[in-house]
Amino acid sequence: MDNISLGMMLSNLREQKGLTQDDIAGKLHVRKTVVADIENDKIIDIDTPLVFIKGYIRSYAEIIGLSAEEYQPFINALTQQYKSYQVKNHIPNYQKRRRGIKLLLICLIILIGALGVTMYCINKESKSNLVEVSHYISPSSNHINS
Repeated sequence: MDNISLGMMLSNLREQKGLTQDDIAGKLHVRKTVVADIENDKIIDIDTPLVFIKGYIRSYAEIIGLSAEEYQPFINALTQQYKSYQVKNHIPNYQKRRRGIKLLLICLIILIGALGVTMYCINKESKSNLVEVSHYISPSSNHINS
């Protein structure tokens, strides 16, 4: 059993229990393709976080009666593979955050610019609606007493 993969082991035990991939998928509340990927050892290719994949494997193993001692070495190896896969194929989280902050700043600058243009237009229009009344008021000599 040393050369058998986790997926093969799960698949064989599932078949011995008379269960289908649909049965397992229903019990795990996942798509059948997730079960098929686990059985075909394509776990790394799934865009699912590792913690969920580990949970699926644990639940799958419980359903078919595979002990934790038998699947845990596979989980440990999977964790190492997943980490190296992430390093090679994914942008680090700090770069994702930097992109998010840059996008937020750009949006804020655009919003402030649009707000400034709007306020300028409103202010300009309100000034043009004002009537200058200073020429209607004539200074009277009666009010100027020294």
